[in-house]
Amino acid sequence: MVDLKGLWIGDKVRMTTSGRVGTYEGVSADGRARVKVDGKIILCSAVNLELQIESEPFPDIHAYLAEQEKKESGPVKKVAVKFDHTLDLHIDKLAPHLENEIPGRILEYQLQRSREFIRQSIDRGYPHITIIHGKGEGVLREAILHQLKDFNQVRFTFSKNGGGAVEVWL
Repeated sequence: MVDLKGLWIGDKVRMTTSGRVGTYEGVSADGRARVKVDGKIILCSAVNLELQIESEPFPDIHAYLAEQEKKESGPVKKVAVKFDHTLDLHIDKLAPHLENEIPGRILEYQLQRSREFIRQSIDRGYPHITIIHGKGEGVLREAILHQLKDFNQVRFTFSKNGGGAVEVWL
């Protein structure tokens, strides 16, 4: 038998009549314990409950800290990082405050941002970048492809995402 007042919500309990284990969820209006087993609430009297002791002991904090210290003082491993640098030129993502501007102003802003992005990518030595221009009528796509011709560092361009983006190898 378990004293229901001594239980905490979330404690593991076992029903002695069926052997089923669940979590204590509180007391029902009629004074029986509410036990959650396999996603269902079962009402059970305190006489038929026992506290289920956790099988795993508490971890040894001193051993854990010593192990972490060994890891930190060991040789430093270099990790290769794969860069996937992408610029999304959809105006609602790039500059939501310009969504209601005239198309010419939006196009000018998108081209300015793409030029800055390409320059920064070249300066940082990125091997490739992706510029998402969208499918639309193709005005922005053509302007981006024309703009890429201004950069001697551009080696290859590939259409991506069904023509909605261009991958640029630098």
